[in-house]
Amino acid sequence: MVKIFKNILIFAFLLSSITTSAFSKDITTLLRNQQLTVFDIGIFRLEADLKNSFPSIKNHLEITETEFYTDVVSSYSKNAIDLIVSVPMNKNLKKENYFSDSLRCRNIFSSVRDFLLRNENLSNYRYSMATSYLTSIFSTPSSWPSWRYDEDIREELVKLVKLEITLRPSKELALSEQVNPVSCMGGLETDVEKIIISKKYN
Repeated sequence: MVKIFKNILIFAFLLSSITTSAFSKDITTLLRNQQLTVFDIGIFRLEADLKNSFPSIKNHLEITETEFYTDVVSSYSKNAIDLIVSVPMNKNLKKENYFSDSLRCRNIFSSVRDFLLRNENLSNYRYSMATSYLTSIFSTPSSWPSWRYDEDIREELVKLVKLEITLRPSKELALSEQVNPVSCMGGLETDVEKIIISKKYN
């Protein structure tokens, strides 16, 4: 009886090992067969570039890298990709200093944008630099898609991506000065004077 029980235990152990091994192989196969799209790769690259842009704003604000927040948000319904940069403000943001705040926001926008386009040919117009950068971002070394030569599609790609800088007051500053975050947004090709400035109320 004891021998039969031992045999049952050994059989159960072997069956469990075989099942676990097969399951592991199934998971590995499943993960290896998942497709990573060029869109996904582009988003990852934009996230990395945006995160690495921190040194470009150090001349404008005294903040640490941990206070520097970035994100890349894509929306299928809005057909948009937003590059988000949010920086804290412990001083200088004032209710009556709208012009100064908007100028500071535009300066940071320009610095981050210049960082993203730093490897493009500076002799080109900013639009050409933006299209070159974004077509590279959304391409892989192993493929050279034909749409890279289609100017209409390149223009759509540039319109798809927007950079948004937000100067957000600390809680103390918001309460003492009664100020709200200031935001500026534009495309990577947008002229500085055409960057949209807005105040957020949440």
